[in-house]
Amino acid sequence: MQLDDSSSKEPLSEARRGHSQRLPEMITDELIEFAHHRESDWIDLLARQLHVVIAAKLRRDPNLLGIPLHNLRLWKKTADADTKLLLRRWKLILMTWPLDEILEFLVADTSESSVLRKCSPFCGILTPTEIASVWQASSQ
Repeated sequence: MQLDDSSSKEPLSEARRGHSQRLPEMITDELIEFAHHRESDWIDLLARQLHVVIAAKLRRDPNLLGIPLHNLRLWKKTADADTKLLLRRWKLILMTWPLDEILEFLVADTSESSVLRKCSPFCGILTPTEIASVWQASSQ
């Protein structure tokens, strides 16, 4: 079976047209292109920086912890077995650890933190503008 690869050759601005709801305009084509050409650990560094901003926001408003708990409830319904283990670990952390320890863990430079950030239930806490700001800072 031959796959049609023509869609991958269209300019990013063309690819963005049908996805304006999902790709905020603050994330420019240049930033997307930049992300495609980074070292493999760049995504880990970006995830950590995003979680630094998330932790700051949670420190100001701990009630935002309801968002990741809600996400965990939704995601466990469709997650595969490996992902369910990560989701259970997040739930244990969020339900039993003090806020200060959660915030430290979010930004920690440890292998467990790095692994769990790849399955982070904190989506929905940052605005598109906040996310774009982190991307922008990471591209410099």
